[in-house]
Amino acid sequence: MTKRALWFLLVWLILPLPENFAASDGETPQLFVLDGQLKSHTVRVYVTRDITADQQPRLRLLRSHAVTKKAVDESLRLEPVIVAPRQEWVERVGGQDLRRRGTLLLFDLSNLDFRYKAMLRVMPVVSWIEKGSEHIVVSPRDVNLGNIVAVIAWTFAIVGITVLLIVFLSWRKKGNPLQLLTGVDGHLSLSQTQVACWTVFIGGVVLGYGMVKFEVPDIPTSLLALMGASLVTGGVSYFQDAKKQQAAAKSGSATQCSPELADLLHAFTPGKPPELSLAKAQMLFWTLLLLVIFVSKSILDGVIWDVPWPLVALMGFSQAGYLAPKLNP
Repeated sequence: MTKRALWFLLVWLILPLPENFAASDGETPQLFVLDGQLKSHTVRVYVTRDITADQQPRLRLLRSHAVTKKAVDESLRLEPVIVAPRQEWVERVGGQDLRRRGTLLLFDLSNLDFRYKAMLRVMPVVSWIEKGSEHIVVSPRDVNLGNIVAVIAWTFAIVGITVLLIVFLSWRKKGNPLQLLTGVDGHLSLSQTQVACWTVFIGGVVLGYGMVKFEVPDIPTSLLALMGASLVTGGVSYFQDAKKQQAAAKSGSATQCSPELADLLHAFTPGKPPELSLAKAQMLFWTLLLLVIFVSKSILDGVIWDVPWPLVALMGFSQAGYLAPKLNP
């Protein structure tokens, strides 16, 4: 053996493997399935062993039956649509990111029967043939699979019942529910309407994915910033309108009006006719646009959409433009 070969052997024996890397060769195979995946998406299953399609990898989804009966499709061995060996992924173990190597298996579970349930809790089991014998690896924990159609239906039902309860409590005292969205002068307030819309839509998405994972999902920081900016805008707008209404009351020009949808695009000055406001139109445009994109992306991506910060900035600029005329004495 040459000196160079001895040198490389010595270096290989002395240098340790990186702490954040786990090799799969020679180790007991492990199974990793990300929690909260949707059956409408291709479900990802990772095995820390290089497996090929001719080894016939199969997936079984075992369920608990404390109350429900055993499903017909529970004993099925599902065949992957894609088998990709020699892949790398990052798994979070004990609060640390651990890089692993192995095989990525993609499964089409769109035909899995959820009935009316928004989520199924299953224990994944993967088997394959290696050297003439069957190898089996079981997930160390149960995971949740979500049905986006049932999630949307249950979310609409729960959010709808909650909103109807608020409307009912408003009417019970002979009040108009729209007064929850009005300013001190009785006109429909754009800032308060924006706060109400973000509350309902963000709350609905968080509720939906909470049902899928059966835990409170992580809320992106950008959503907190959007919600906080809306609340600040609504608070500043309310106090500025209250000051103007008090001044108008002293001068005898104060009026009280009933709320209308057209109020969202008009600016109101005591003693003067309503005027169309470009700043309010811009704020309404960005609010509706972001709400539609937020809900659509959250459904299609399978996770709560982290709104890009440039869009958050655009929303902030429109709110600043909305507040500027109100801050002008």
